Amino acid sequence: MTKTCIVLEPLALESNESDYIRRCNILVFEGVNQVDKKELWFEFSKSVNPPKDKDCDSYLLAAIMDAMKENTNITVKGSVSRQLLSNLIEFQSIWKKWLPHIYHLIDITVDCIRDDSSKVPGAICAFSGGVDATFSVWRHSQSKCSYRSQKINLCSIVHGFDIRLNEQVAFNNARNTAQKTLDDIDINLLPIKTNYRKISRVDWDHSHACALVATLSNFKNMAGTCIVGSTDPYDAIYSPWGSSPITDHLFSSDEFFVIHDGASHSRTEKVKEITEWQVGDENLRVCSKGDTKEGNCGICEKCVRTRLNHLAIQAPIPKCFPNSNINIDIKKVRLSSDAIRTEWQQIYQYAINNGIDEAWVKKIKSLINKKSVIDIILPKGSPRRGIVKNLVSKLRGRGS
Repeated sequence: MTKTCIVLEPLALESNESDYIRRCNILVFEGVNQVDKKELWFEFSKSVNPPKDKDCDSYLLAAIMDAMKENTNITVKGSVSRQLLSNLIEFQSIWKKWLPHIYHLIDITVDCIRDDSSKVPGAICAFSGGVDATFSVWRHSQSKCSYRSQKINLCSIVHGFDIRLNEQVAFNNARNTAQKTLDDIDINLLPIKTNYRKISRVDWDHSHACALVATLSNFKNMAGTCIVGSTDPYDAIYSPWGSSPITDHLFSSDEFFVIHDGASHSRTEKVKEITEWQVGDENLRVCSKGDTKEGNCGICEKCVRTRLNHLAIQAPIPKCFPNSNINIDIKKVRLSSDAIRTEWQQIYQYAINNGIDEAWVKKIKSLINKKSVIDIILPKGSPRRGIVKNLVSKLRGRGS
């Protein structure tokens, strides 16, 4: 049987009036015959000092999970950090253990391995205004995590992830809101655009952190540390999930060190910290349901959950969420996955532990105890339960 191979072929840096564009051909071969060709690209401001043309760290990170899914070896026609190559061996092993029926161990061949590279001082953090990123930016910018605190050189917002490439107005709105927040603490926000989601066939729930670091590593000559905001706290780690303290650090290279940040706090505890930053709290953007993307609908699961995070800490719900009856809104919520159910359980437990006896607390208890159709039809232990639940989660989205 002829073995399939993916070849990463970096192209020369391009530019237009205001931006640089880094491109890489992703060529698929069966034996000596090329059977497919895609192009991955990243576009960002000319104010950024880009990586060298042959530096393929970002391209390899973007391609690795698709190759694992297709059980296809990778040949890199350029250079890769030795540290990153080492880390990706362990990264593959983790996903092989988590989902052996989906991901496979593959070989990576590189034209040139880079050694003993140094990283630029300071950090970069992805920032679109969500709870996880707002918490991380606030606590690091205010040196609230002792020796672990990082100096944030800049933040970045990615066009092509939750906001699709054809949604330019929505992206501009989200970018403006995020920059308004960061202006309060004198941190610049640089946009970057990528077509990763258009060409990847991997479940976004699995690949989002890998794709994020691949994208932000284009800024490694401006900041040598990447802060990835956590989804789950240490006492409720959910797997398999794309971002985790188990895997995120394995995206590190010699020049770009990745920190998984915030798992010391539950989402409610993060919101409590964020309320110290009035501008950050007032400009939270957790909702992807609205057409404009710069605001929150107030009634989707993520919006209701964030409003409850505030109520649990007995803080006012910020004006970025439309005012409505929380008890009615809870009734409309459907918990689409075990991961989301766990987050609602954390809110409930926080409220109970702090002696809150409001109607919404009882509504949460009823919601988390309510069995889904899947639980009724496919009880725990059913061989098809996991497959169906993963499909439903994918269709509805988890969000944080």
